Amino acid sequence: MSSSVAPFKNQHYAHLKRDCIKNKKLFEDPEFPANDSSVFYKEKPCGIVEWKRPGVSASKKIWY
Repeated sequence: MSSSVAPFKNQHYAHLKRDCIKNKKLFEDPEFPANDSSVFYKEKPCGIVEWKRPGVSASKKIWY
């Protein structure tokens, strides 16, 4: 299957998915790490940011 989408920083979805399945690990994007530096540039958050994967529910849901 061909795609006209250009991979970001040479990240190919099919290759990443295959490697994760083969190695039985969840994908962690080195270009967008799950830490404050990915979402805050100058100021730190006023609260605690807890990174979760889709499907993991929070005790108190807040939808924006």
